[in-house]
Amino acid sequence: MTTVQLPPELWDRIFDYLPFQQQLQKAVVCRDWNERVARRANFSLSCPAHNSHNHIGAIRNSMRNYKSFKLERLQTEQEYVNSQQAILECKQRFSIWKLSLSTVSNEMLERFVDEHYDWICTTRSLLLQLAEGEKFPVDVLARLVNLRELRLLNVTDTNADWTRLWSQLRLIRVLTIDAAWHYNDEALGDLMESVSSHTSLIELTIRSNDTTCLAMIANKLIHLEKLALIRLTVRLENVELNFPSLKHLNLDIGWFVFNRPYLNINAPKLKYLRVSTKTIPFVRFTDRTKILQMDLFGYSISSPHPCFSTVEKLGLTIQEPANQESVVEEIKLFPNVDTLVVKLISKDCAIAVPCASTFMHVKYLHLNNFVLCIDFFEQIAQIKLLQHLTIEECNFSLKTSSYQVDLSHLSYFRVKRVSLPMSVEVFPVVASDQPPVVLIDKLRTHLWRNDHFNVFSSKWE
Repeated sequence: MTTVQLPPELWDRIFDYLPFQQQLQKAVVCRDWNERVARRANFSLSCPAHNSHNHIGAIRNSMRNYKSFKLERLQTEQEYVNSQQAILECKQRFSIWKLSLSTVSNEMLERFVDEHYDWICTTRSLLLQLAEGEKFPVDVLARLVNLRELRLLNVTDTNADWTRLWSQLRLIRVLTIDAAWHYNDEALGDLMESVSSHTSLIELTIRSNDTTCLAMIANKLIHLEKLALIRLTVRLENVELNFPSLKHLNLDIGWFVFNRPYLNINAPKLKYLRVSTKTIPFVRFTDRTKILQMDLFGYSISSPHPCFSTVEKLGLTIQEPANQESVVEEIKLFPNVDTLVVKLISKDCAIAVPCASTFMHVKYLHLNNFVLCIDFFEQIAQIKLLQHLTIEECNFSLKTSSYQVDLSHLSYFRVKRVSLPMSVEVFPVVASDQPPVVLIDKLRTHLWRNDHFNVFSSKWE
């Protein structure tokens, strides 16, 4: 296979590994590479007055075909004036597909759209973060009829006419609304009802601290493929919620309000689930649901769940209080996992890593914030099924070895900010055909351990 025949997602992965300056160099190789780099590039239009000359020069000398732009702090007249020359230069050279506006006042937003509508009317994706206390700009946003994706942050206006907005933005497929701090139950209910009328949505994210019911979403948004409910409290008024097209579900919610034993979700196509341990005991899926990937976060759980048996990729984020036994018990609840990420949320790195036999069935393993020992790696050397190993922000116990453990059977071995006693100058674990693990500058780690430790990391760190 030649490089030209590589699939697009592989090209994206390759360019992601390149530093920004190298991406700029590769952009001049050919038109395809230029467009691929430009598609992932984001140009900031905001600039202080004293640096505007350099900013304009960067735009004029750029060989990239930018399509994504960002403006930060557009609250005052002076901030608006400072950005105008850069905007005019970009209008002459680039078309726009994606626009990000951060900390914007309603007045400046309306002026920006009026004066540059001929340029921004082609925008397909908009992220808008309003300044604190601003009225929601329904009339202004309704003019951007070509939008496919809309992300609204810091929404504080509880009287916004959402129904009128959705009647104009008929092409929206991806919607995010962050109304975390200023909404109330009644306003959130009105918002959810209006969103439910937008039946063509395929991705929806709602973040709030208030209470709502999911019945409207489940009944009307039949094309929804990705749903994220963050922090809000959910009322259960239906025995079962039906999501026929749902593939991705994030239940990072505060709590349920209901008098039934379970929240039944009928989502036969669901493959990814992110849920807290305090919520998972109250959620039930039908037998047709086969969840392949799960992120579970919170305190340890002690009972199995019907959906656990099909999970192949698992992320466990465990908070205090926790101990080695609880970590092991939680891992055992997922017998068919081959990709495992275990992260401990703890002020002190004090929990010893479980015995390597706990990971006998795992091919890809990522450990974060454990206490390591040389015996663990000696055991890992005997587990030939393991292919990828990453250890991050861990401490080695004081017990070290005079020789290096060879993990030559691994195809990938990554060490990131792992501490050993000061007396140790050579990392005690090696892997063939992998970059060496070296002592790195402690200042780069922000002194995340203490002065009794050396900090080691992979060379590409």
